[in-house]
Amino acid sequence: MRSLLGLDDDTAVMIRQLACTEPGCPPLETVVVVLPMEGAARRWTLHRPADRITEDDLRAALLATPEQHD
Repeated sequence: MRSLLGLDDDTAVMIRQLACTEPGCPPLETVVVVLPMEGAARRWTLHRPADRITEDDLRAALLATPEQHD
């Protein structure tokens, strides 16, 4: 994600694999959060375990509008 977005070392990237509790959701989902030094955090949720996410999956997630968080 860092290289796909061209992020510098000062921008935090957090990746968490979580149990999904929503109906119809796969048992595990992966949440990617980008926390810039300034500005709003951005978050993408991928409905698969972290070890099954490919670079193509990340590219597709980037094309979708990220969830904005302050």
